[in-house]
Amino acid sequence: MRLVLRLLYSILLFGAGVLHFVHEERFRKIVPKALPFRRAIVLITGVFEMLFAVLLWVKKGHQITSKLLVSFMVAVFPANIYMALKKISFQEGKKANPWILWLRLPLQIPLIIGALTLGRKDADAEQGWRKYNP
Repeated sequence: MRLVLRLLYSILLFGAGVLHFVHEERFRKIVPKALPFRRAIVLITGVFEMLFAVLLWVKKGHQITSKLLVSFMVAVFPANIYMALKKISFQEGKKANPWILWLRLPLQIPLIIGALTLGRKDADAEQGWRKYNP
């Protein structure tokens, strides 16, 4: 089960990281304009996502990677809120569906739970995952 979770999570992270570079301008739109260096923020977060995707496969340091990944997910959450508030669409020239923008916010919760599960020691992880997914 953890292998599947690790595989899915790392694919998601790596893909999102690559998209930060391929569609940098679109990602820049969701960084609040009050922040400086918005382009750098997008590129750096993309690098972090790809780095986390790789670090999930490194046996040593799972616990620290897990904690850093949870911190990262919390740190980027305001951009998701900003996207919903400003009704920012990722599709060029199309209006964003406000329902989808707001409904995607709770998806951060399983990402955080998944990161915590991957950081647990083997015996604790299976029990912890079952706790959240009976």
